[in-house]
Order: sequence, then C-alpha cells, then structure tokens
Amino acid sequence: MKNLIRGNKDEITPVYLHLELKDEYLTEDQERMLKRYGESLSGETIGRDILIPSDMPLHNLHYAIQKLYGWQNSHLRCFRLPEEVYQKLTGGTVKGWTDLVGILFQPPSEAEEDIFWDDDYEKGSINAWLKKKYTGPYFYGGELEHPEIAKRDMQQLMDNFKMLDVKESFKDYIARTKKGEAKETTKTLRKAPLIELTLEEMNSSIIIEGGTEDLLERLEASKVLAGEDEVLDEKTFFPVSRELIYKYDFGDNWTITITKRNDCQDLLESGFVSHEEIAYANEIVLNEHRPVCIHKDGVFLLDDVGGLSGFADFLGTVYESESKKKGMSFVPGPRALDGVKKRLRLKGYCSGIEYRG
Repeated sequence: MKNLIRGNKDEITPVYLHLELKDEYLTEDQERMLKRYGESLSGETIGRDILIPSDMPLHNLHYAIQKLYGWQNSHLRCFRLPEEVYQKLTGGTVKGWTDLVGILFQPPSEAEEDIFWDDDYEKGSINAWLKKKYTGPYFYGGELEHPEIAKRDMQQLMDNFKMLDVKESFKDYIARTKKGEAKETTKTLRKAPLIELTLEEMNSSIIIEGGTEDLLERLEASKVLAGEDEVLDEKTFFPVSRELIYKYDFGDNWTITITKRNDCQDLLESGFVSHEEIAYANEIVLNEHRPVCIHKDGVFLLDDVGGLSGFADFLGTVYESESKKKGMSFVPGPRALDGVKKRLRLKGYCSGIEYRG
C-alpha cells in the first residue's frame, strides 16, 4: 500500500542541493578529456546544482539524479553516510546499528522487490517516466522501511544468531596467509551472541547481502542533510550529516557527494544564474512540486561505460578516435560518433537552466 509522505503542500520550501560526481583515481589524460570534451570546469568532477521540494524523499531524489546525469535507471543504487559519520552513529557495534534500523538504516532483509517497488518502466519515454517519479506528491510503497516492520526484521536476525562462531577478519586472514600461517579457512576466534559483536566481527562471520549502511529511502533528503549553518545535535538526531553519498551501478561505481547549501549566492556571483532565474526556479518547485536544475557542470553520462574514468576514456575515443585507433579493437564510424556527441550535449537539460525536465 502506498503511503503519503506529506500531505500539506503549504509546508513545502525550496532546498538547494549541490551534487558532485568524482573519481579519486582519474589520470591527467582522463581529466583532460573531461575538461576538454566533457565540459567539466575543473576536469575532475561532473556537477549539478538543483532546487528540490523540502519534502522530497531520497527515493524520489534517486530518480531526479538519474535524469540529471543522463542515466537510464538500469542498475542498483543506494544512499549512504560518509564512513566516519556511520561509525560515529553506530559506535562500530551491532547494537549501535540495530538501534538505528528503521529510523535511519534499512533492515537486513531489505529485498530488491521492496526497495524497487515502483521501478515499473516498460516502454515509452524514459524521461517522461522519470518525471513522474520525481514530481510530488510523494509516496513510498515499500513495506520493510516502516519502523515496526524493520524492527521485527531486525529481531528475527538476532533470534537466528543468538550464538555464532566469530570469525577473524579477511584482512587478518590475508596477513596470516602472507606469514604462511593460514589454512584453507578463516580462524574461529570465539562464540558469542550477534548483538555483542562489533560490525567488523559480524561482517566477518555472516553475510548480510545488502550490507548495513544503506539509508532508508523514505527519509526526506532535507531532514537527513545539514546545511552549512545548521547544527548537528545528537539530542535532536536529525539532521545527521553534512554530506550524503549516492552510489549507482556497483560495478561502474558512480559516486556522487550531495551537500545542502544555504542559498544560491555562489552561482549568482559566478554569473551562472540570475536572480530572475532563481525566482522562477523557486516558483516551479513550489507550484509544480518538482525539482529544478539551475546549473550544470559537465555533459550527460552513459550507463555501462566503466564509471567516470571509463567515461573519460570513452570521450577520448569519441573525439580523438584517430589517435586511439592503434590501441582499439573497434573504432566507431563518423555517423555513430556524431550521434553520441549530440546525445552527450543535448539530452535532457541544456546547459544553464532548463525547466522542461
């Protein structure tokens, strides 16, 4: 059954988010490709600045990100906190994590069909389908994210492992292997209830397929994220972090850092937008209940291209294919290259502000 996230439209305000896609391991040549052909100002990131309705859940923000970056919603995704924030909140213990399941984190049995309850695209325009997903009023139709159901699921895990063999970590196993001490299997350290373990001990001893770090997607992005002047107060709990991490396609490992800004002054001072454009964007957010992209740094991306580094290499192939021929088994023809170039530049939003999406 679908559940309305918020029903009072009068409570909605525009929230400014900055999205930055980055890969720490780009080579100088890949950065050159991104800057020269990928239209990235720095050559290091692909960025987007957006205004979203304050009641937009992470679930719907996902669909907006897909449209913003030109992806096709073809792979798994998740929202997570920075590692240091995750460790501080949980204390690095199973007990600390358990206390936050259903409040902040997804339960251990979160099934794909529950997370992706509305991934029902079959045919037609993918852009039109995405627009319906990121336009309010917002609903969440998953079952396991409800606090009482999540806690029940968590308790089942604890009941299944009232006592288990605690295994050494893979890191320790590898260290023993290098010393010639390891056998074929990891070492059992002791027996203990699951609830008494550290998260590292649990992850070494049992497999939780979805992991323990994924955030509940029913949570509103503006409540999870702290703005530049907002205080992170443990007593009030929310907001919990100044950054959110969005991961898409765990093979290509696209990773976007999301932050909340106080205002658009930085964009105004840089001349990327005008006061009139910001005012118009605010009207769209409030009256049409959907996000607006107010600035775009970098072209649109492609699925299954190998992440940001693979995309940079792809740009080199597209735009400098003659110099790449010797190292390639296939070089696209001129007509194919022209089609790709047009798609990268024109798909979805154009540069600057675009309200058609």
